[in-house]
Amino acid sequence: MFFGQLKLTELAWGGTRCRARIGGSGPLVVLLHGRAQSHVAWHEVAPILAATHTVVCPDLPPDSDFATQGRDLLNLATALGHERLSIAGHGTGGHVGAYAAAAAPDRVSHLAEVECIPSPGHHGRADLAFELSRYQACWFAQLHPKPESTTVAIPDEWTQPDGESSGPFNPSAVADYLEAAPGQTPGSAGHSRFPPYPGTMRICCPVLVVWSRHGRIGGWYDPCDLWRPYARDSVMGLELDCGYYVPEEAPEALAGALTRFFDPN
Repeated sequence: MFFGQLKLTELAWGGTRCRARIGGSGPLVVLLHGRAQSHVAWHEVAPILAATHTVVCPDLPPDSDFATQGRDLLNLATALGHERLSIAGHGTGGHVGAYAAAAAPDRVSHLAEVECIPSPGHHGRADLAFELSRYQACWFAQLHPKPESTTVAIPDEWTQPDGESSGPFNPSAVADYLEAAPGQTPGSAGHSRFPPYPGTMRICCPVLVVWSRHGRIGGWYDPCDLWRPYARDSVMGLELDCGYYVPEEAPEALAGALTRFFDPN
């Protein structure tokens, strides 16, 4: 069943409302999606965590910065009646989680960063391979007429898997991604901006850093080393045998790791 027993609802987010899935019972876990996706990215992980936790998967707004989203996330937890929460963020969702954890060290008990490194981690490291791997560059480095087309909209046929493809993506999830951001050009969403973390940012809870064996982050960096300057508590690392879209390519392995991390007892 798509998303198991988690229910689709709307929740207050800042001055507006957002779609979200919510279910389970126990300590609160918030799962934050990455760029060009929606809360639906967690459709396989969330039901597993909901066996032991209250799980909330919100849609992140495309038009506010990470710090604002972090504050809105904390307000969302308060509105749901939870003073304490754990957070897992994939890609850009990990930046939102980091800001929330730094803003409320007494409230965020665990932070999991999935395929995400601190934004200053890239500074001064760029070479051609790095630049071509960036989300925007992947599109603009294509042959004519694809770069020109991205200034208008992404043609639907580019985002559809081949008919023969098994791929990791659930067709219902792909349909939701396309509907949630119609006509956006790659990287046009507001949460694609990567402002440097403030030098005073400190994350006081344990941090779990997860990266993919076939992605790029683990090949370029020691991801844990990049998080340690911002962490006052332990930083643990885990490499999973998958590609960048970890929640959809390795959902059971990721859910197991998060379950152990959030509730080590």
